[in-house]
Amino acid sequence: MGAGVAAQGGVGALIADRAFRRLWLIGASTGVMRWLDMVVAGIYVFDATGSPAWVAAVAFMRSAPMIGGMLLGALAARLSLALFLRIGLVAVATTYTVLATLAVLDLLEVWHVALGALVVGTYWSSENSVRRTLIGSAAGPGQVGTAISFDWATINALRLAGPFAGGALYAVYGIGATCAFGVVCFATALALASGLAGSETPTPARATRRLRDDIADSIAIVRASPTIQGVLGVSLCLNFFGFPYASMVPVIGKEVLRAAPADVGLLSSLEGLGAMSGAIVLTLLVRPTWFGRLFLVGSFGVAGGAMLFGLSHVYALSAVALIAAGCGMSWFAAMQSTQVLAHAPADRRPGIMGVLTTTIGLGQIGVLQIGWLASQLGAPLAVIVSAVCAVATLAACAWLWPAIWRR
Repeated sequence: MGAGVAAQGGVGALIADRAFRRLWLIGASTGVMRWLDMVVAGIYVFDATGSPAWVAAVAFMRSAPMIGGMLLGALAARLSLALFLRIGLVAVATTYTVLATLAVLDLLEVWHVALGALVVGTYWSSENSVRRTLIGSAAGPGQVGTAISFDWATINALRLAGPFAGGALYAVYGIGATCAFGVVCFATALALASGLAGSETPTPARATRRLRDDIADSIAIVRASPTIQGVLGVSLCLNFFGFPYASMVPVIGKEVLRAAPADVGLLSSLEGLGAMSGAIVLTLLVRPTWFGRLFLVGSFGVAGGAMLFGLSHVYALSAVALIAAGCGMSWFAAMQSTQVLAHAPADRRPGIMGVLTTTIGLGQIGVLQIGWLASQLGAPLAVIVSAVCAVATLAACAWLWPAIWRR
């Protein structure tokens, strides 16, 4: 790995470093599919079932593997992270190949899409422990904030086109075309990953330790750091009450805004516009002393944008709400990883990032909650209620863990 080669040169030095450049491009080639697939799967499931609860259930299948993030982090700590990354890319490319084939043969069912979401979600559950940990190693301590922010800026720039292109592909060619596009994206990422060095392979002593001992060590480090505890608390609350609004975008887009599939995709793309803009600001201006405050501001931004989206019955206002939520999301997500990487011992980062992933995964149960609420109250009111709860719990976290914003 780059081992901090780009420690003092800004974005230009980061891109010049071969290890960081490959990891960045892997994130770009797979990240476009992350948002595209979320929108297309939601539209397909809603078209097939007419049920917001089913849409939420499939979205939960994608995020459920995050609950096992601590286990993935412990495994990552004892394997070559580059090898771990390549295995995940192969699994996802194979999954999309199967789904595309079933769609072409007109054999695709909702349960196939749900099972595919589970496999794809397992890959995304390893992002913090594997690819982002590798990015932190390549960038070095002095550049980790810039590196993570730049990575998020790139992914969110591609998010501008991804959901809209996915909605358009789905409208014209069906879900099979989007799955075929996923094969291309992950095959490209696999080619990039094949050139990553494996020097991050753990020591034999680490490899022979029991998994539960590694997990216990990671939890002990978390308990000793109020900042990491606060990051985990905010992450749990926002993922449970804030982010689930995204699973209702296809439902509200079709039922309330009466939008076509391509226009529903455009809504998510505009969310990406906000995320990209926010991430660019972070990349250019971020300072270590601002990390905690930006993390909290971004969290409240997500909740506020979600609340406005639930209240809106006008497409243009809904677009503004999603732009605001997207900006908040990029600040939250970039500073979330940055703060954990900055406060975790270098040799324990995969495990600590695994704890973060598990926290995010537990919060994803909120997707089921909002699906049930939508079936009882309707999607717009469900989003509003969930967003109000997000604001209240985030305020409680800021009070309980002042270390995340006081410097």
